[in-house]
Amino acid sequence: MMTEPKSRSDRVGRADLGLGLMAIAAGGSDALAYLTLGNVFTSAMTGNTVLLCIAVGQGRLAATLQSFTAFAAFVLGAALAAALSRAMPRENVPPRLMPLFLLEIAFLTAFVAVWFAADRASESVRYALIALSALAMGVQGVIARQINVPQVNTIVFTTTIISVVASCTHALLRASGIPFDTKRQIGILLVYAAGAVLMAVLIAHESGMYVWLPLIAVIGAFACYEMARRGGLRSA
Repeated sequence: MMTEPKSRSDRVGRADLGLGLMAIAAGGSDALAYLTLGNVFTSAMTGNTVLLCIAVGQGRLAATLQSFTAFAAFVLGAALAAALSRAMPRENVPPRLMPLFLLEIAFLTAFVAVWFAADRASESVRYALIALSALAMGVQGVIARQINVPQVNTIVFTTTIISVVASCTHALLRASGIPFDTKRQIGILLVYAAGAVLMAVLIAHESGMYVWLPLIAVIGAFACYEMARRGGLRSA
């Protein structure tokens, strides 16, 4: 678990910045997949499952296969990351997540390589890109759980929204301030949305940078987490 001195418990730290960058990667990946790979999400599996069920109900085979590919790859990515995380120590110190981050970075690097090296008009290439993006996001879900900031995730936001609404309602009824953990949740949710908006703008302007956004964000998140982890180890 990421721990900080009590005097800093209500301050934004490097771990929070890393989670924000991961949220940008997730929001960007969802927007990129939906806008360029055929109306599919590779991070938001609740929405992707709905798209899958709609496609099944309407008998649209291509859309069904796209959404199922994303779902299956996401599950596989999470399973691979969970298998790697089993060997991690459970002491009350920040876990060493380098293998998980490197696995996600590898999938995103492969995504960029396939994007530029292959014919994206090909159906098989499109499925490969969907799978690589979803694999990376499945790994990221496990990384966020290992970082273990209270009630904060970078790819699942339905429960986060419920938690934020409940916390803000309780604060209003008590006439008290909004807890810092809730402010952190709101911040991560807004950053996820900002990642999706940024990706949509870059795609609309045909900027060649957009395909790199998730990879760059995750590399930045890895750097932030490693700095926070080493700082936590020194203060433990």
